[in-house]
Amino acid sequence: MPMFVAVISIFTPVIPMLLTIGVLIVIDFLVGIYRAFKMNEQITSRKMGNTISKMFLYQLTIISLFLFETYILMGILPVTKIGAALISVTELKSIDESVEKMTGVGIWKKLVRIIKRGESETKDFM
Repeated sequence: MPMFVAVISIFTPVIPMLLTIGVLIVIDFLVGIYRAFKMNEQITSRKMGNTISKMFLYQLTIISLFLFETYILMGILPVTKIGAALISVTELKSIDESVEKMTGVGIWKKLVRIIKRGESETKDFM
């Protein structure tokens, strides 16, 4: 039991990143299932199994980067945060692609359109 507590205490700083990545993977999975249902695509166990593999590999990557940053780099370079950011962007892009397949316009493009609309309205007043 003391060994388990020691291991958990070592990884306590990285738990929020692991949870964030896990939530993004689950959201991507749910949006993908919804897209497949909405577009009458076949849902296979192989595609669903890819999510489990992705969850395991991404979490292992974050843990490995954390150990590398903490014990090899001694905190000089925040490689854990950089890795988590890259994985997050990948998942967000995947979610965006699924939404775009369903609606024809991605989330990112909708945001850009809203922002540009706001800019054009302010230019019209000047």
